[in-house]
Amino acid sequence: MGGSADDAKEASSVLARTRLLVSEAHALTYALVMVLSSTPREELTSEEIDALCQVAYELLSKLSKAAECCERSNEASGC
Repeated sequence: MGGSADDAKEASSVLARTRLLVSEAHALTYALVMVLSSTPREELTSEEIDALCQVAYELLSKLSKAAECCERSNEASGC
């Protein structure tokens, strides 16, 4: 029965990390969309474009980590 409690604790931990990653990705997505939607292209400097690319990369990274957490959770639960 101890294994089941450990599995439940691990699943809870994975879900908590996944929720955090999704929240961070949501915030990054919102920031990126707001900047891109409110700024004419010709007003962006190359440094600003680089920064937006960095945000997009970080978003992709967070979403990839969330997907990995979900995959591990599914494997642990036998799904």
